[in-house]
Amino acid sequence: MAEEELKESAGDVRVAENLESLTAMSAYIYIAELVSAFGDRMWQFAIPILFLDVWPNSLLPTILYTFSINLAMFILLPIAGSYVDSASRLPLMMASIIVDNIAVALTCIILNYMSYLPKEAPEQWIFFGIILAVSIPGELMVNVGRIALEKDWVPVVALGCPQSLSVLNSRLKIIDLSCKFVAPMAFGFILQLLGEDSKVRLRWGSGIVLLYNFLTIIPEGVCIARLYSACPKLATEKKRARVGDKNPWKEFYNGWKLFNKHPICLASYAFSILFTTVLSPGSLLIAFLKWVGVMEGLLGGSIGMGALFGLLGAYIFPLLYGKKKNGDHWMSLSQIGILSVWLWFFFLFPIAVIVFLRTEDLAPLSSYAMGHVILFFVVTGRTWLWVFDLAENQLLVERVSPDIRGRISGVQGALCQFFTVLIYALGLIFHRPEQFYILCCASVASVFMSAVLFTIWFHKFRDPREFEEAVPLTRKTLDGEI
Repeated sequence: MAEEELKESAGDVRVAENLESLTAMSAYIYIAELVSAFGDRMWQFAIPILFLDVWPNSLLPTILYTFSINLAMFILLPIAGSYVDSASRLPLMMASIIVDNIAVALTCIILNYMSYLPKEAPEQWIFFGIILAVSIPGELMVNVGRIALEKDWVPVVALGCPQSLSVLNSRLKIIDLSCKFVAPMAFGFILQLLGEDSKVRLRWGSGIVLLYNFLTIIPEGVCIARLYSACPKLATEKKRARVGDKNPWKEFYNGWKLFNKHPICLASYAFSILFTTVLSPGSLLIAFLKWVGVMEGLLGGSIGMGALFGLLGAYIFPLLYGKKKNGDHWMSLSQIGILSVWLWFFFLFPIAVIVFLRTEDLAPLSSYAMGHVILFFVVTGRTWLWVFDLAENQLLVERVSPDIRGRISGVQGALCQFFTVLIYALGLIFHRPEQFYILCCASVASVFMSAVLFTIWFHKFRDPREFEEAVPLTRKTLDGEI
């Protein structure tokens, strides 16, 4: 009995030491994430608006830009993931910050210059091609930096403590969701003050983003450098040497082969399929809801409310994964995942039913009322979407060896991009507002498929011991030769 109490006491001391060390280093992570996420969210909101100021009568540039970026990430992320596994941590993170900021700065300079061109000048498409060529490496390095920080740096900083890891992940998600709400609102408010002159909006809008990147690149780099110095394990833990065929297409093939053989594969597919959706506060859903008559103020508020319900999910996750007095977790990560993904489906299923009945004239519901019902379920259900996001990504961190975590994360990111491209392709086919019900039903079906796949994975690999035995991490595994 005394020996058990001693072990428990020693465990409590280790947890206390971990938390103290984590507190000392977490500030650098949070500041770097805040600076990066705010800039990324502002840029994601700004680019389609600035494109509309250049091409006021066409959505084609925005569609081409989004499609091309997502397609490029689908091809490049599995290759880039292997560099996260092998490259030195600090140079890789610094490279991601520098390349991202340079790409955004060059794009802003080009857009600013385009404001001086006459309307519909043929040179505009040449500059669009240059913007696309600049943006692809910038977006790639954004994703590489995110994978490196979330899947490599954060687990090391958490010092092997799952509870600390869940706290870090949930707080990083809270920062990202807060920026998703605040950054577009701030940028939109500034553009609104600038009036209706497209040239003025284009010059000032691109100038604001350029100024933000100029002012924040050094603070972000300093935070990363200080975090690296404050956590000796980041410098002392050796990463594996880059081995195997350096041909990028062979790396692409090996990355997918390794991913599909790994036991996390089915859970990652379940997560990625969720990106095949229009049922999120994005451009397609907002355009449809505006068409059925939902007020613009309510549409704008829905983005903020969606972020707030997402924040609620980020608060709920560490509570569900918290520990009881006896040291056991209230719920395992697998249990949290299966609960949250099915709850997300149950929130969206009424939308498919209502849209189908309304389309077939089987329900006495106006299009206006239907739009508000869709908005309600989409916004309120996002709590469980973000709980599932946190659970699945922590499963990936805890159950994938650090030696191959970058590759696995890269392929998962590529899958997310693929399913995003897929829903945009469906949107191009079924582009009329009266066909939106097809996209709604496809979105709900994708969530159902995600829940089914995760349930299958849950019953097969809920025991971590079975999971670890499924694919031995040999040198052949690391080279993608399994």
